[in-house]
Amino acid sequence: MISLSALVKPKDGIHSVRLLEKSLRDHYENVPVRDHQYLVRFADGPALVTDELAGLRVDVVVSDERAASHFREALAGEIATRVLGRTVDVVWSRSATVPAPLR
Repeated sequence: MISLSALVKPKDGIHSVRLLEKSLRDHYENVPVRDHQYLVRFADGPALVTDELAGLRVDVVVSDERAASHFREALAGEIATRVLGRTVDVVWSRSATVPAPLR
């Protein structure tokens, strides 16, 4: 299992990240976990979305490198579709621990 995190940070104001967050909640089934955090049911499985002060964090657990690559591509497509012309930075990282809501 691979635990991936994407930190989505705006380049032109926080509005683009808020737009992405709202769009994900509107488009996909989601379950609140706690304030500013919810699980989103993507086609490949759940992702934990956390609204952070400076951006949006998306955590996911995948089975292998192929699934990790597929999720990175899928999230990039979601971002391109949902922020419409605004620019954001996405920084990917891996973690040895899995966030509790994804266990």
